[in-house]
Amino acid sequence: QALPKILGPEKNDDAVYLDTCRAKRNTAEYDSVGVVSDHDSDELINFVKSFKEEVLTYLQNKHPALLHAKE
Repeated sequence: QALPKILGPEKNDDAVYLDTCRAKRNTAEYDSVGVVSDHDSDELINFVKSFKEEVLTYLQNKHPALLHAKE
């Protein structure tokens, strides 16, 4: 829910997608088996790889000190 507020309104669809994934994970953990397919997993993995690059670019441009906070 914070994505559009931090990265801009163009990330609203990504926030909705991630919330849908969260709901599926919750159902898979607590209610039923087989809710998440291999395709779902692959899709999320690919999304996260791409999203990671977007977040790192955002941080580099807006808050570079946060990238080096652990060093």
